[in-house]
This record gives sequence, structure tokens and C-alpha cells, in this order.
Amino acid sequence: METQLTVPAITKRRHAELAGQAAKFVAELLLIEPLSPAFDHKLEAIEALGRDTITQVSARHAGSLAHVAPPPTGAIAQASAALRSIAAALEPLRPGNLALPPRRGFGLFPVPSGPSAYFRRYTAAQAEIEAALTALTRERDALLRANIGLEGEEASLRPLVAALEEHALFAEEVALTIEARAAAIAPREPMKARRLTADALHTVRTRSRDIAEARALTTQALAAREVISSTNAQLIAAIEQATATMLMVLRTAMDAARMLSRDRLVLDRITGLNRAASNLISDDGAPDGDKTQALQAAFARLYDALDRLESERAAIPALPPR
Repeated sequence: METQLTVPAITKRRHAELAGQAAKFVAELLLIEPLSPAFDHKLEAIEALGRDTITQVSARHAGSLAHVAPPPTGAIAQASAALRSIAAALEPLRPGNLALPPRRGFGLFPVPSGPSAYFRRYTAAQAEIEAALTALTRERDALLRANIGLEGEEASLRPLVAALEEHALFAEEVALTIEARAAAIAPREPMKARRLTADALHTVRTRSRDIAEARALTTQALAAREVISSTNAQLIAAIEQATATMLMVLRTAMDAARMLSRDRLVLDRITGLNRAASNLISDDGAPDGDKTQALQAAFARLYDALDRLESERAAIPALPPR
């Protein structure tokens, strides 16, 4: 999975400002006697470049990636499997349900069938359905909370990345300016040129490497959070689709029960049944003979939603053993 780091690029105006600051710093350095303590003192400013930011990065990163990991999905798998098992038992065109001859128990006695008997199975299964839907909702809420935390961490990391980008650019401009000025003064001030190239340039390049390492560390931390956040969001969407589609199946079954068996199917334990997925429900004006097909189509959509949920869940790498 790819991710785009949403850290604003340095603008041309800001680049010019940093280049100007670098030129000023080198100009001030050139005014100092190369063998004086003041020259070394001036270089301390380079040694301190980005120090506070790097300290913050190290503090935030220490142990932070331990909890930035793919979510456990065992409960999602169990709930999804439960809904699939329920769907397989209640699918209207399954033998013994609707529109097909009843099965015979042990080959001798017919299993009770007919619309009324079929729809009573929904009532018998509603506790199991509610348990599976509740489990999916609980897992979705946990993923939502995790993403809120990850978004907060991302928001705190992005300014650090931006600051390190500026430090790196400033150090680069200082290095380029030192190289150019050292070459220019070498014929007439060889001692100062040597101090610029041997000491000042070495200090700048060493600091540039430190900043680059901190940038890589921070970018890694930010990328890890963005990948997990994106993965969580896709899993959340799949859970919500599976839940809404299951509710749509039940609403369609309630409608079919009224039309096919003249019974009122009451599923009072199923939370959200009377208000969810209304845009997915079959048309109430459909002819009686179409209700079985409408219910079968609803089950087909449920299987598709469960397939998507399982696909999203399976795509998440398993947590390593502790």
C-alpha cells in the first residue's frame, strides 16, 4: 500500500530566505580570524542546528512504533463468519426455505417448511445476528478511536518533518556557500580557506548527516502511521457496509414476510434495524411474486459485502508473536 506524506513543501520564498540566512552566516564567519576561538564559537551554531528538533524526534520515536501496528482482526473474522453461516441457513432459495420443495428428514419425513416456518427462523436467529453485529460495531469503534490517536500523532510529527526540511536546506546552502567562498579566497588567504574546508565544511556536513538521519526516522514514523490509518479506514468502511447490508437483508425479510406469509416479522433485538440501510431496501410496491427474488438479491449483496470485509481483513498482515 502506498502513502503520500502530507508535509508542505518549502516554498520558493522560504528557500530564498534560508539561502540568504546561509550567505549571511558564512559572511560573518569570514570576518573572524580563522585561528581565533571566536571562529570555533561561530561553528557551534552549526553544531547546534536542529538539535532541539532532533531531540523531540528521538523522544517521540523511542518505542512509538511498537503500538503503530496492524489491528488484530480475530473478532472481525469471527463475526463475519457468523453472519455468513446465518446467511447460508436463511438464504431463501436454499432447499427447504422458500420457492423450493421441502427436504425430508432422514429421507422419510418432510422438514417443516413454508413461508411462516421460514420466517420464524429469523426470530430464532436474531440473538446470534445481534451478537455478530454488535461485535462488528465494537471493532469498528475501536478502529475509529485508533485512527483518532494516529491522526493526533501525525499532526504532531508533521511540524517536526517540516522543521528538519528547513534545517537540511539551510545546511546545504551553508555548505555550498563555504565551498564557493573558500575557492575564491584560497589564492590570497590560504589559511582561512583551509579552515573553511577542513573545519567549517566538515562541521556542516556532519550536521547534515545527523539531520538526514532524523528526517528519515521521522518520515518512517509518519509513513507507518499513515499506512495503518488508511488500512483502518478501509476496514471501517467494509465493516459498515457489511453491517448495513445485513440490516437491509433483515428489513427485506420483514417486508417479504408481510407479503408472502401475511405475518409480521418482529426482530426487536436487532439494534438499528428500523433506521439503518433504508436506501438499500427493496421497493415496497413490488408484486408479491417478486419478494422471494428481492430477498435472494439482498442475500447476494450480503455475500458480496462479507467477501469485501474478509478481503480487507485478510490483506492486513498478522501481528508478530510477542
